[in-house]
Amino acid sequence: MSMTYKKFRGRYISVVITSILIWTVMVIRMFYIQVIDAESLGSAIESRFEAKVTIAPLRGNFYDRNGKKLTDNIEHFSFSARPSEIKDRDAIARLFSKTFNKSKAHYLNKLNSNKSFVYLERNVNPLMGRELSQGPLPVGVQVETDVRRYYPYGNIAAPLIGYVGTDNHGLSGLESHYDHQLAGIEGWKELGSDGHGNTRIRGDFKEQKPFNGNDCYLTIDVDIQVIIEEELKSAVERHNADKAMAVLVSPKTGEVIALANWPGFNPNTRSEITQAALTSHPIMSAFEPGSTFKVIGATALLEESRIQPMDVIYCEEGEFQIHGITIKDWRSFENLTFSEVMQNSSNIGVIKAMELLDNAKFFSQARKFGFSEKSGVQFPYENQGSLKNNKFWSSVSKSEISIGYEVAVTTLQLAMAYSAISNGGVLLKPQLIEKFRTPAGYEQKVDQMDAIRRVASERTMRTVSDILEKAVSQGTGLNAFLPGLRIAGKTGTAKKIKNGEYVSEYIASFASFYPAHDPKYTLIVVVDKPRKGGYTGGLVAAPVAKEIYRRIYTLRGQDPESVQESHSVASQDQYNAPTHSLKGKLLSSSLPVIRANANNLTMPDLLGMSLKMSLYGLYSMGLNPITQGSGRVIRQTPAAGKLVETGQTVEIYLGD
Repeated sequence: MSMTYKKFRGRYISVVITSILIWTVMVIRMFYIQVIDAESLGSAIESRFEAKVTIAPLRGNFYDRNGKKLTDNIEHFSFSARPSEIKDRDAIARLFSKTFNKSKAHYLNKLNSNKSFVYLERNVNPLMGRELSQGPLPVGVQVETDVRRYYPYGNIAAPLIGYVGTDNHGLSGLESHYDHQLAGIEGWKELGSDGHGNTRIRGDFKEQKPFNGNDCYLTIDVDIQVIIEEELKSAVERHNADKAMAVLVSPKTGEVIALANWPGFNPNTRSEITQAALTSHPIMSAFEPGSTFKVIGATALLEESRIQPMDVIYCEEGEFQIHGITIKDWRSFENLTFSEVMQNSSNIGVIKAMELLDNAKFFSQARKFGFSEKSGVQFPYENQGSLKNNKFWSSVSKSEISIGYEVAVTTLQLAMAYSAISNGGVLLKPQLIEKFRTPAGYEQKVDQMDAIRRVASERTMRTVSDILEKAVSQGTGLNAFLPGLRIAGKTGTAKKIKNGEYVSEYIASFASFYPAHDPKYTLIVVVDKPRKGGYTGGLVAAPVAKEIYRRIYTLRGQDPESVQESHSVASQDQYNAPTHSLKGKLLSSSLPVIRANANNLTMPDLLGMSLKMSLYGLYSMGLNPITQGSGRVIRQTPAAGKLVETGQTVEIYLGD
């Protein structure tokens, strides 16, 4: 044994023993990992070479009562590439150049870039994008899909429906309130990658398809919604008002046919949406109603037999002192029957009549009508309004509340209250959501007709309805009068409060239902802060209601003769002659033409109509029109409602 070996033997043995120990530990560890703990190893490999990607579901859509689609989901496609992975740049450039009608050089510049990732095309329309993505894409080209919410009617019913954010979740309105029903459930699929990090798809990878959201069917009629929003917009512009709102409901079922406010917003242009525009004012905003609230006290007085329609009240010639405050009427009245007090909206007459009623009875009647409580509509952040308990009333509270002050209501509450009057005395819960339907076709009913309580007897409600009908044909609601159509309604004008004091700014309103004898619609119109062209409910809101009724009448193609034949005896003298109908041809007017005798007709209202349409209607009546100017009708002779004879010459003046 050499001296060198002896010198290094100890070190050699140490190295050998150490090597044996290390290899033994490694073998044991590998045995443990691959045999005993094989499942953990598989998971580790999968996490390195496999990944899950989510598959977005399609959001459920909104539909109106007639099945018209109010929302949609539009797919957008984007095509990208990793230049370093591209083998045949020229082939890709030719494909995209042919598809998108751009030069081949445009795409070659992108593919020859030093960037690791480039977009070839972004936000491609669905038809083109789907066609390209379904074919075999060259290696190195990827496709991304993005589903975006689209609102085909734009701003129509936007505050009610709401809108969704970039993550496809609702941010306001019904989109937000029912997001859990509409959004659906995400799916997923597994993707794998090779050692170089390139994505590979194998047939044995798992996949969970997404569950699409449920569709929501509203009670809204979008055609009528469009009419109302157009008229509200026109009113805001005509009177330079801050805003306007309206609710149209079915008084027999409580279904909300239209619910609108203007201005609103266009949910397709998210960048322009303001927080104020998101508010659905008919549900979320309360205001002092003014004279439209007078029917509540009138109902209580009649129900308690404290007064009769023909009882005479002295209205103090326009000015009256009570409980230390001065009450003024818009006009000097002397002796009026209670019916005339309501028709002419005499504050003095109403306040004097209300002295006959106990405070508790008045408060109870207002509560029966649903004021100061939520209506139960399926919509978030409903405002319940306000009405103090009569125990906390001051000496002037009853007088103030009887004419619509010291009380706050929503437009929807007012609509349901007037519906109770028109349907014979039953307060209904408003219906807004008819049903949800799953992608598989299963339907879940949401709102159904629900009677909350009886507010008064049918006899009392018939009496109030008769009074309101005369308020339109003979009183302050005359600007809503349409010959041949029995509209019942009440105007309202209320001052606004700023910093605790009433100022010379107004809320003009008109509450109505039609037809008075067998109501199909209840309509409330409210215009906030009109600055020109009048400020009262009669001058501002009533004409809006008139145009809405007229356009709905024409839209539905109703026969005026069937309306007139059912008039009550009380108004029979006015409508006892046979009728002549335009059969829906006079589209912008929708006024039935009433025959006074065999040769006489009633001149229709042509204002705002086109020349072609006005001539069509006049010729069909047998009249001889003479026109002056161009544009739309701005004046006519004879005036609307005047008697004319067959063959008579009539003049129409047109302008911008």
